[in-house]
Amino acid sequence: MLRDIFKSLGNFENYGLISMVIFVIFFILLIIHTMSLKTGDVDEYSRMPLDDGAKEKDEIHDI
Repeated sequence: MLRDIFKSLGNFENYGLISMVIFVIFFILLIIHTMSLKTGDVDEYSRMPLDDGAKEKDEIHDI
């Protein structure tokens, strides 16, 4: 199906196929990376948008 679509574009079928393969490989690697994250790291990342950096400010004043 995809090959037919790319053939209708003319001489670009190889470029389309290569870009599709690169996208699929990148997406699979992204899923593998996401699934391999530790639970503690995910919890820390989820709190980052709500963290105002108060802990870092307190550490700077202690020095």
